[in-house]
Amino acid sequence: MLSRRLLLAPVLAGLLLVTASCTNPFAPSSGVPDSAAVAPEVKTSVEQYAAKVNARDAIGAGEFYAEDPGFHWVEDGRTVYQNRAEAITGLTNFLAGFSESHFEVYDIKIVMLDDDCAVATSKFTQTIAANAQASLKFEGVVSFAMAKRDGTWKIVSGHKSANALPH
Repeated sequence: MLSRRLLLAPVLAGLLLVTASCTNPFAPSSGVPDSAAVAPEVKTSVEQYAAKVNARDAIGAGEFYAEDPGFHWVEDGRTVYQNRAEAITGLTNFLAGFSESHFEVYDIKIVMLDDDCAVATSKFTQTIAANAQASLKFEGVVSFAMAKRDGTWKIVSGHKSANALPH
């Protein structure tokens, strides 16, 4: 009888290990938001930001900029704004300098880093004109490092690069 118990103990331990290995202890619980469900929120924020720029609302567009000590904005390989206030002032001056401006974002791709942090990358086309003169058209890529702050998605860092000289 003792030998049966000694034989049964390793078998039971083995079955326990097999059962434990079939479950994922790191699987997300049902209370954690699904990153795939969060991605459309980020895309919508990018589209709303572009809509504010097209409405010539620099202050409204600036609401999408995070009040963050690390905030910065890079264009064509150089940092043009070191903080949120500079970026809002720069956008205000840009819009004041061009009577016509249209900023279109398309082919938006979202990479969720976690449920409160994402990278959004998009192609863009921007057409500008001043005083009904000939317009210039830029095309390129814009990327945003975004974080969810106070329930809304904010741009912590922006990078915009044109493909070539305007045409």
